[in-house]
Order: sequence, then C-alpha cells, then structure tokens
Amino acid sequence: MSSLRRALLVAGKTKINLENCHFITGINYNGLSVKQLQELRGILREHTNTKLLVAKNTLVYKALEGTKWESLKPCMKGMNAWIFVQSEDIPAALKTFVNFQKEKKLFDNNLGGAVFEEKLYAPQDYKVIETMPSRSDVYNMMLGSLHWPALDLVNTLQAPPASENETVASVS
Repeated sequence: MSSLRRALLVAGKTKINLENCHFITGINYNGLSVKQLQELRGILREHTNTKLLVAKNTLVYKALEGTKWESLKPCMKGMNAWIFVQSEDIPAALKTFVNFQKEKKLFDNNLGGAVFEEKLYAPQDYKVIETMPSRSDVYNMMLGSLHWPALDLVNTLQAPPASENETVASVS
C-alpha cells in the first residue's frame, strides 16, 4: 500500500472516530508491543465503547483541523496512540486504561493531554475527569433532589385536615 493511500486511510479512520466522540486523549505508546496495543484496543472497545488509533501526529492533526478538537495540537509530540471515547462515561474509559497500565506495569506509557468539551486538559488535570460522575449518575442525583420536595408537598396536600380543636390546642 502506498504511503499516500495509507495516510488517506488513517485520516478517514480519524474522521470516523470523531463522530459521536466525547473525549480524545493521547498515550505515549513507545515500548508497547503490537500484542499489548491489540489487547488494550480490545479492552477499551469491550468495556467502554472507546477506540484506539495508532497514527502519526501530523495525520491526526490534519483530521482535527477546523474541528472542536483542534486544541489538542500541543500534545502531538512523540509516539502517540489516540484514544477516542465515544460514550459519555469518560471516567470508566480512563480507569480502564489506568488499570491496564498498572496490570501490565507500563509506567512509561502515560496519558498525554486531552480535549473534553473543547477544553485542553493537561495530564495532571485527569483526576478531575476521573472522579467526575457519569451523565446518568448526574441525572439520578438531579431526579433524587427533585423527588423529595415533591413527595413532601404531596404528603402535605394529602394529610387529613386538622380539626379546629387540635389547631387551637397546639397554638395555646
């Protein structure tokens, strides 16, 4: 396969991975074997609807140009594999990678910068994202906070009316 054809294929894969993408990050894959990359790709896809793409930084940047992911450019240094999280459960995807990294003792293969909601995050900011609740958890918390006041109102409205003697006795 010619290098031009390969470059077009990578750019096309990157564009496809950007569809419905919620989060992009790079990992330093220097020293990872092909078997380890395939295993990581399978684990990410199976557990978190996440895609892993190994591609040259320039090709990925060309695909990101003019999109909301363009701010990832400063992170495009060294040998990177790109993680495209295509679900809203970003903390689970990050935890899956970190667990894989610990299990395989790959401490040189750290996450690089990331883009989430058009904002660039440095690796030290990942703790904020890792501890962030998923969208469904946020919805459950919101519904719970709306549920109790409404339930109290319904209970108050359904309570039997107090007789006048009880009201006078409680006031005096």
